[in-house]
Amino acid sequence: MRSFTFGSGPAIVRIPRVLIVAAGFGSFAIAIYRAPVWLETWGTVAVVAAVAAATALLVIAIGVGTRGSARAVKRVAAEIFFLGCSLILAEGILLARSPESWSDDPRVQRTVARMHAAADQGIAYDGRLRFEVVRDLQSKGLDAVPGVAQIVGLNPVMANAIRERGLLPLSNASNAYVVECNEGLGYFQFHSDELGFNNPPGLVSGRVDIAIIGESLALGHCVPPSKSAADRVRAQYPQTANFGVAGSRVLAHLGIFREYVESLKPAVVVWFVNSGYAEPGDERYQPLLMNYFNDPLFSQRLRQRQSEVDAFVRDIVVPLDIEEETTFRDELARSNRLPLKPLITLREVRRLVDFGPHGGDSSPPVDLSHFERALDVMADSAREWGGRLVVVILPNYQISTAQPRSVARYQAVRQVLDAHAASVVDGVALFDAHPDPLSLYTLRSDNHPSERGHALLGDAVIAAIQREGAL
Repeated sequence: MRSFTFGSGPAIVRIPRVLIVAAGFGSFAIAIYRAPVWLETWGTVAVVAAVAAATALLVIAIGVGTRGSARAVKRVAAEIFFLGCSLILAEGILLARSPESWSDDPRVQRTVARMHAAADQGIAYDGRLRFEVVRDLQSKGLDAVPGVAQIVGLNPVMANAIRERGLLPLSNASNAYVVECNEGLGYFQFHSDELGFNNPPGLVSGRVDIAIIGESLALGHCVPPSKSAADRVRAQYPQTANFGVAGSRVLAHLGIFREYVESLKPAVVVWFVNSGYAEPGDERYQPLLMNYFNDPLFSQRLRQRQSEVDAFVRDIVVPLDIEEETTFRDELARSNRLPLKPLITLREVRRLVDFGPHGGDSSPPVDLSHFERALDVMADSAREWGGRLVVVILPNYQISTAQPRSVARYQAVRQVLDAHAASVVDGVALFDAHPDPLSLYTLRSDNHPSERGHALLGDAVIAAIQREGAL
């Protein structure tokens, strides 16, 4: 019987043998490593089959690598080599067709994707950046400012200004043209009221029947004026005040409720909740926001300090926005160059085969303690003055495309609301019941809901208000 010693023989045969065995071990290791992630989106039988196939490949690879004839080894090694070349070629084609993935900056990826989606649908895309739109409006003699995205984060300039001024704005500059977002159909702009919100002038100074709080969708991103869900509610109930602020999370919502809504005592408070923003995120690192959570009597007296809010926006927010937008423009320009690193790492091919989160990492458990506390505070306060709280769970593109992490967060929020017996408008279920859910998002891509989506949500809110019988 002929004996075989691994690695013996001519070097030209030894290297292919090592390559074959390594390929077998590599496929087996990937299958074992990715199996927990695949289980989130595949059936158990499919995962078992994938692992079994990888095991079979490993056995075959070891057999060919250790006992195969020189001709067989060369043949299999050549097939593996050409498969690798094909994957690299496929990656190059995917990158050429999807250049938004060239940059690791999510905002760059979304912007380029919107440009392409608009072009595919024959829509002229406004390629200006936000600070350029602000500058153009100012050149026409208008008092224009960028929108204040309530992302307090860890920006040192912003943090120092908040600390030095003892003020954290929860609204935009007042009586100004506020420039917000562009998701392919042009920039969303509005003229702010006397408190910096998206309302007709004078509305928040009188009787308010319905108060809406929430993040960007509540504010009106990114549909034309009068086409948002809040505008649709206002068309039915004229005394509807919108206190939405882009980028705001649960602690900012609690602060807005305390600062601007409680004193109005509206018959209905509508809370637009993005399940991805039901956790405080970086807001937990901002002491002024945590004060709303820890101290039931805390207030910044923002209604009386609007002039300071205006100064903060113009002195701090505007220069920071120009700086960030300039950096973004440079990154966007670089995205037009084909990088080598993503090509070598086969990032796009991995995305096609993974069907789930990358790298085997897992999200930390969802912590909704702040959300539950805010929910109790708002519901109890509204009940004290005879009002009602209606919570709207907002849909988003990630949930509509069944991305596991987003779906899990939505389910967690839904469970909390069910446990608290809250009055709920489930926008996720509403979109999911639609025959074509992706048509409810602008450009059918990772954007906010379209006009049709906003209309669907607005009508559902109106129906919920009518069921409550508060008006």
